[in-house]
Amino acid sequence: MRRTRRSLWLFTLILLLLATPGHGAANSRPECRVCGMWIDQYPQTRHVLTAKDGTVVMFCSLTCTAKYLRSHPPEARERLQVADYLTTKLVDTRQAVYLVGSDAPPVMSNTSIIAFASRRQAKKFQHQHGGRFLTFRQALAVE
Repeated sequence: MRRTRRSLWLFTLILLLLATPGHGAANSRPECRVCGMWIDQYPQTRHVLTAKDGTVVMFCSLTCTAKYLRSHPPEARERLQVADYLTTKLVDTRQAVYLVGSDAPPVMSNTSIIAFASRRQAKKFQHQHGGRFLTFRQALAVE
């Protein structure tokens, strides 16, 4: 009887641990495809790639995005978006204004690389925090 009670208690404990967020199969936090960092910890620098087959791949930073893009053919890409640093809303990387070298904390890089939906927002941020403007392609070359 005592052994059965102990086994039941252990089984219940294991089930509770598996059901706790952050453990086992219950962990549903999206991770960066390259480095494994949780995307929700880096909402301002995240990049999201949507492949032509509908697969969505997320990255914590431009650095990880660049590493992934180097080894995956561009023909397979449908869309690539980046978060606006101030609002965290996704915008197309071709429309975004990248600010490199500001005093914003860098993510997966020695240099801060952040993006903005509009040049006006980026200029206002640059005035207070420094940095220089680049396009997405130019920012990729920094990495």
